[in-house]
Amino acid sequence: MADHVYKFSEIPKGQRWKFFWDYYKIPTALIMIGVIALILILQTTVFAPKKDLAILSATQIYVARDTWQQAEEGFSSLPLDLNEDGRILVEINDNYMDSTMRETDPQTYMVIQSKLMASLSTAESALQIVDDDTYAYFEEQALLGTYAELPSAMGHNADEVIKIPLKELKPFKDVQDLPDGLFITLRPKAAMQLGDSEKKLADYEKQIEALFLMIES
Repeated sequence: MADHVYKFSEIPKGQRWKFFWDYYKIPTALIMIGVIALILILQTTVFAPKKDLAILSATQIYVARDTWQQAEEGFSSLPLDLNEDGRILVEINDNYMDSTMRETDPQTYMVIQSKLMASLSTAESALQIVDDDTYAYFEEQALLGTYAELPSAMGHNADEVIKIPLKELKPFKDVQDLPDGLFITLRPKAAMQLGDSEKKLADYEKQIEALFLMIES
């Protein structure tokens, strides 16, 4: 004779929770994990605060995340509420390109390379932080704009490549432990994949505006 299958209503009240947990703990746990994952995804996408400015950093000089965070906070002293949402949010997307990692940790090196390639292909950031080594790479890829990209050459020749020492710019001047040998550059408009998008053009112009504010402050 087949075992009797108890209905939930037949279980004594004092044992119902144990019955439920014994039979449904795995589906319940999976549902809870799915809900938490969905909440985290929504928090980091749909409901995430919109950035006023995203700066790409690709260097072979190590910079601690705390140092970049100080720099991000340093932008709060500038009128950089470019999306007019009442707050200033700047993000430095760091790609540390340790040249020795190619031999010592090739898998991690490939991950970082892939991350950098993805950032470059999306052309989200017109402003780029480089050192002398990565500057040469960006130059080979035609990713360095000149002062002709700006409304004013600011006393420079129009065909001079924009390469400004980071420590000369307002948000970075007082940052502790910021290494020497870092520069900010500007991606040329022709390499920004603007197409006919007015939104992308407006975003590019806002990044140029941010560069002006950093220089003039």
